[in-house]
Amino acid sequence: MLDAWSEDLLWQARRAVVVGIALCTCEGYYHSLWGALRATGVSDSLKSEEPLLASLLSPFIRDDVRVMIGGSADPGVLCAIGRIYAPGRPPITIIDRCRAPLELIREFTAAKGLACRTLNMDLVDLNGSEQWDQIVLHYTPDFVEPQIHGRLFRSLALSLAPGGTLVCAAMTGTKVAGDHRQEVGSVFFKYSWRALQDSPLADLARSPAFEQMFQSYAAGWSLRRLSLPTSEELRQSLRSAGLRVLSETTTPRRRRYVEGAALVDSNSIIVAGRD
Repeated sequence: MLDAWSEDLLWQARRAVVVGIALCTCEGYYHSLWGALRATGVSDSLKSEEPLLASLLSPFIRDDVRVMIGGSADPGVLCAIGRIYAPGRPPITIIDRCRAPLELIREFTAAKGLACRTLNMDLVDLNGSEQWDQIVLHYTPDFVEPQIHGRLFRSLALSLAPGGTLVCAAMTGTKVAGDHRQEVGSVFFKYSWRALQDSPLADLARSPAFEQMFQSYAAGWSLRRLSLPTSEELRQSLRSAGLRVLSETTTPRRRRYVEGAALVDSNSIIVAGRD
């Protein structure tokens, strides 16, 4: 049963480049390059967090639960949810404003014979016409401007069934003075590019066009990293949307890319409920 949720990260990384170039309109070639970052181990938060997510979700698992994943860069979050719910297979809907990850997910589920609905729309446009018992956000708020977080969580609150739960993983930060975008982006690029060159995907690094894409990704990454809300701001956005915070788990991030940069951030997973 769990084999259905296994991923071939190297194949997905190469396929993501093709699909991303064709379909992704996001800044910094995000969906073209995310697969390479996962396959090379540059980004492994999902793997390390899955046991914690399982413990947080387990009290809310039931046979008739309807699950929505709000924003997904590739099949990774879907597979984590599938393993957590196994052997049950709840109806899962994945919503993203970009067509590229939805195409990757459609290809994955078709090859595995899995049922999963995908919707190409912006989460802030949800109006409550459809509701889910459980909504999972895995770092989706990081890609929404902080000033729009209130609108995002209000839309999600409308789409959460009474008694439902929202599991929100996000990065939270401490505000720092000054503009450190170039410094942080440079450190991230050097670390990630070295990891790519030392991996089975090293052939991709020989393309000047791919290197330019990677540099653009690093610039967008640093801007997101320096615009993180504080944990209190994230909690306030949830409460302002009418959601009740049930639990919060915060862990400091490993300092792999930002040595020497004036940056402090953490991973926060907040479980919120609708009465």
